[in-house]
Amino acid sequence: MTTFTVTRALRCSREQAWTMLTVPEQMNRWSTARIDLFEDGVGDRPDGIGTLRTVTLPGGRARLKEVVERSEFPSRFAYRVHDGGPALIDHRGELSFVATADGCRVVWTVQMRLVSAVATAAVARTIRRQLGESLDHLALLDPPEAVGAPAPVARTRHDVTRLRARALDVLGTQRATAQRLAADDDPKQWFARVYSYVTEEMINACDRGDVDNPDWVLDLIPVFDEYYTKNLFDFEAGRACEPMWQRAWSTCERRDERRPHIPVMSGLLAGVAAHIDADLPRALADVHQTRYADTDLRAFRPDYLRLSPVFTAASDLLLADLPRSHKPWWTGLATRVHPQLRDSLLARKGYDVGRHRFEAFARALKTAS
Repeated sequence: MTTFTVTRALRCSREQAWTMLTVPEQMNRWSTARIDLFEDGVGDRPDGIGTLRTVTLPGGRARLKEVVERSEFPSRFAYRVHDGGPALIDHRGELSFVATADGCRVVWTVQMRLVSAVATAAVARTIRRQLGESLDHLALLDPPEAVGAPAPVARTRHDVTRLRARALDVLGTQRATAQRLAADDDPKQWFARVYSYVTEEMINACDRGDVDNPDWVLDLIPVFDEYYTKNLFDFEAGRACEPMWQRAWSTCERRDERRPHIPVMSGLLAGVAAHIDADLPRALADVHQTRYADTDLRAFRPDYLRLSPVFTAASDLLLADLPRSHKPWWTGLATRVHPQLRDSLLARKGYDVGRHRFEAFARALKTAS
């Protein structure tokens, strides 16, 4: 990870500096990159948590999709690139605003990492230079009227210890289901196993402190499991289950003695699609309406986007479990490239997890609003 900091003194208030540096319309007065507001965040503000922005770099060929992760008016603001293309592993920035005798001081810290250390260093030098030039231009502008302070927001916090214990109970049941299917040589075992790995990785993300709202993340797990388990039991009992799950379980049961990896991969993709396209939007809306109705759902969007890697981690765990005959031809190649590059290539030919997860959250917002 490469980190650099750019600092500038401005002859305006912190509130005015905040407005120029966080509101896309104002940012385009000074930035060498174009910033477009994709969707407002909490409070219907362009500087609120959960705001989505698109940054088009000079030349117009590269676009970075950002989410606002911190918004503490008028002192601290942080964002992260949640989609910057297959070569960008991590890119985040934080701005701090410090009052001074004749205005304020802005400190802009950027952290970034690409798939190559050499590329990271080269790109970081370019961005640092462009950022410095942009802030020099900003310092010459007349400051605008400052945006107003956001309304104070406070939400109910739920007992993480209790929620984690419940999530672990769910995980234990999911593991037992996968073991039962494996004992019967049932090919549905592979999706059941990867589903338990997704649950495990969500719990791990909370344990590592990767998310700001672990209670919300843990609260989702039993709801996901309810949809998943009901559809599995209905399918096994010969009862009608939901269309996407009917297709998923039917696909999982297919066998191909000559190319056993084909039905395994097809079943996994169908199961992931059922989880993301059918279950995710309603689970997000359900948990919000029943447990977190006092909070704007967009406040949880940064955590939701941070959880994207759990699907890659779960897939890698499953690939390690699969017998050699069931592994696709590209498995050996996949171990030699960064998982993000691999996932990007697979998304073009199969199921784009990132895009579908992004759309699932948008659907949940409409339902919960």
